[in-house]
Amino acid sequence: MRYCHPVIRPAILLSVLLSASLTGCGGDKPAAQAIPPSDVKFIVAEATTVPVVREYVGNVVAYRSVQVRARVEGVLTKRHYNEGTNVKEGQLLYSIDPDNYEAAQRDAQAALSQAEANLANAKAREARYAPLAKEDAISKQDYDDAVTQLRQAESSVQSARAQLDRAKLNLGYTQIRAAETGRIGFSQVPEGALVGKGEPTLLATIEKLDPIYVNFTMPDRDALALQRAFRSGKIKEQGGENVRMILPDGSEFSQAGRIDVADAQINRETGTITLRAVLPNRGYPNLLPGMFVHVRMTAGQRPGAIVVPQRAVMKTPAGHAVFVVTEDNKAERRDLVVGEWINDGWIIEKGLAAGDKVIVDGIQKVQPGGPVKPALFGTPAKGEPPAIPADKAASKSAAEK
Repeated sequence: MRYCHPVIRPAILLSVLLSASLTGCGGDKPAAQAIPPSDVKFIVAEATTVPVVREYVGNVVAYRSVQVRARVEGVLTKRHYNEGTNVKEGQLLYSIDPDNYEAAQRDAQAALSQAEANLANAKAREARYAPLAKEDAISKQDYDDAVTQLRQAESSVQSARAQLDRAKLNLGYTQIRAAETGRIGFSQVPEGALVGKGEPTLLATIEKLDPIYVNFTMPDRDALALQRAFRSGKIKEQGGENVRMILPDGSEFSQAGRIDVADAQINRETGTITLRAVLPNRGYPNLLPGMFVHVRMTAGQRPGAIVVPQRAVMKTPAGHAVFVVTEDNKAERRDLVVGEWINDGWIIEKGLAAGDKVIVDGIQKVQPGGPVKPALFGTPAKGEPPAIPADKAASKSAAEK
């Protein structure tokens, strides 16, 4: 028998491995496979007219606030209304004890009667002395005294009439009536209290709530931007009822309003300008003074705006971008300058034009310059069931349950 030397075996094995390795390296490489196109869906960018909406925080203010005060001194004997209800102009609200003022009126009436009697006597005396003075039957001094007494009597009558008018006015003040139609708040003074001593006492406040004001502030930069846009024609100004209120619970107030006035100066501390909206306040719920609301103001209409869905816009370190489908069905990246966010879309300032095919679905699968297989957004892909509207889908789900 023949035996191989043990040292030769590793050498033979190494030779075999090197031979196999060289044979593999020298073989033909497989050809590179072509990248398949990515399925994407797109929308066609269109120029449209969109509203220019701004939203601010506003505070509700009564259209008119009237204080009810006691204008004469006395004891408050009765309140004639229910607190927190609506009252009408001229409605009786409070009564003050009238006894002293009725007595004062009687005194003034008596003083007037006496002054009128004195006036009648002075007139008769002057009438008797006048012909005698012409004939020099009496001295000129006596006639002058008669004329002076007549004038004094006339003045006394006028003074007495004024005192009577004042007494009647004070007596009328004991019946305190509403000077405005509106909602009256809490009574500030209880029945039986002494009011009007020293100064008119505040009894209650009437707020006129229909129509009603809403005050809000706009940053000066927004005001300047809108002015420039209006002047350049980029935004068409919209008048009329262009203001809506969003209530604290998130619901929209049913009545629309308009801008009533804008302040003539900027607040130096806040850098804002104050505006006031006026709107009807009928029905329920209604706006109450002191309430904070969101003011949604449609400043104007912007024609020729390009709006794309927010889902199509990518955030990049340099700003924003989208992918569009080129004529040869390739993905092309477009850097954008975006404007406002309206509903669920961006207004595009620069980077897109009407007619561009903007990819909205399948963005994560595309590469710049890569091939794509485009389909119009909303069209089901091959093998997919047609989309079911949300309302019908909900009905179907309920039926299955």
